Amino acid sequence: MNKPTLIVSLLIVAGTLILMGANYAYFTAIANSEEQVVQSGVLELTYLTGQDITLEGIFPSQETEAGVHQFAIENTGTLDATYYLYLDNITLQKGGQATQSENLKWKLYSADESYTEQEEIANGDLSDGSNTIELDTDITIQPQEKQYYILKIWLQETGQPQNEDQGLTFSAQVEATTEEKAVNKNLVNLMKTEAVLDNIQSTYVASETGIDFSQISSDTNGKGLYTLHGTENTPNPIMYYRGAVENNNVKFANFCWKIVRTTETGGVKLIYNGKPNVSGQCMNTKGSSTVIQTSGFNEIPNGNANVGYMQGSLGSSTYEETHRNTNDSTIKTVIDEWYSQNMTEYTKQLEDTVWCNDRSVVQNSDYTGTGVGHERTMYGAMNRLYVNKAPSLACVNENDRFTVSEKNGNGALTYPVALLTADEIVYAGAVYDQENRTYYLSNSTNLWSLSPYAFTGSSVYIFHMYATGVLYYQGSSNDYGVLPSISLKKGIKVQSGTDGTKENPYVVV
Repeated sequence: MNKPTLIVSLLIVAGTLILMGANYAYFTAIANSEEQVVQSGVLELTYLTGQDITLEGIFPSQETEAGVHQFAIENTGTLDATYYLYLDNITLQKGGQATQSENLKWKLYSADESYTEQEEIANGDLSDGSNTIELDTDITIQPQEKQYYILKIWLQETGQPQNEDQGLTFSAQVEATTEEKAVNKNLVNLMKTEAVLDNIQSTYVASETGIDFSQISSDTNGKGLYTLHGTENTPNPIMYYRGAVENNNVKFANFCWKIVRTTETGGVKLIYNGKPNVSGQCMNTKGSSTVIQTSGFNEIPNGNANVGYMQGSLGSSTYEETHRNTNDSTIKTVIDEWYSQNMTEYTKQLEDTVWCNDRSVVQNSDYTGTGVGHERTMYGAMNRLYVNKAPSLACVNENDRFTVSEKNGNGALTYPVALLTADEIVYAGAVYDQENRTYYLSNSTNLWSLSPYAFTGSSVYIFHMYATGVLYYQGSSNDYGVLPSISLKKGIKVQSGTDGTKENPYVVV
């Protein structure tokens, strides 16, 4: 049987930038489509246009003011069919040059026969320029059945100047075909399809108030991908994996990694998971094969300065000098050396995200120190995770926000790599002093985190994971496993046909 391809043109042409007081149009648009029919034996699919797009004077707006394209697919033959929907033959230019736009958004909805909007099917943007976009796949349609759709396209209002969106020209075709295309997928968009809010009851969360972070992950307290409540309406909602998940494997830079979470800037944070096998699979799960080596966090554990990923002066009388980022810790030296030998050619695909070595001071009756010298001092993560059982991704002090550039942090790093925080480990499924062998970070070996616990007056303690999955503290001179963490840039694509399992990990392209 021949495989028919059904195409409808969706043409948007640039208009002139018009200044009218406080109002300004970015571009104007028109579109049209004719009904198309293609036959193959007794299989007949018809693309029906319910309403052509006619847009005049597009302004930055919300979805409610989007341009709407309504269409239907009808099977007028005698055979069941499976088809795929794409936005193809995309041209997005500015000044005659190819470009991309994170603010030019689209959403596809199912509809009823009167084109009343039903369920959202997919959404995205034009951040990948002219590359084909997958709208929906593996759609089954029976003989004499008609399926209706609404495609919305709009320029998202950001609340900030949007000069980069002026003078755009855009054209594309909605394509319905019975032949699947090999389309590389935006990793974050793939993840969005399975994420649920973490403060509600859901398939693996029994409580009506959501996940209880004072308890370990389980089939009733989190297993899957969750959106951190409070971030769901931000430009880049934070999603994190929790519990005994098996579909967060990534192959990148000739190594295997596990996805931990997305970042506030739309990146994807990963943790090292060893090397792929000869078949390209990421079958490593636990133990020494998943670490780069063992190391102490800091070999000299005799003062508050030594809680740092970088350190200041042990003999200083001020907090600022004690925690100035002057000298590398033992573990930073190990990680930087590994990165320099293995990862520098891949830096362009990584974002300069924040790695939080939280040295904020919290005082109580037992810990009255201020983080100076040999004063007995409790640090922020100890208060959050031991005392209150309440993880957070906030990083209070700019000095503790380790980055390569000073634009978004302290600018103290040489390379965009560090360790996970204890808070990120708790979101993944751990709890202080509770065993959990089932969550995906539980490794059957002892592993360091980036988070200081306390200086007791004689010893530096850092949060770590025991081989049993317990989150606890340990003296900084102990030799434990080192698992580097990196963050893929926003918009990173993964190879078509990969699903994140160990046998078929996502492959970054």
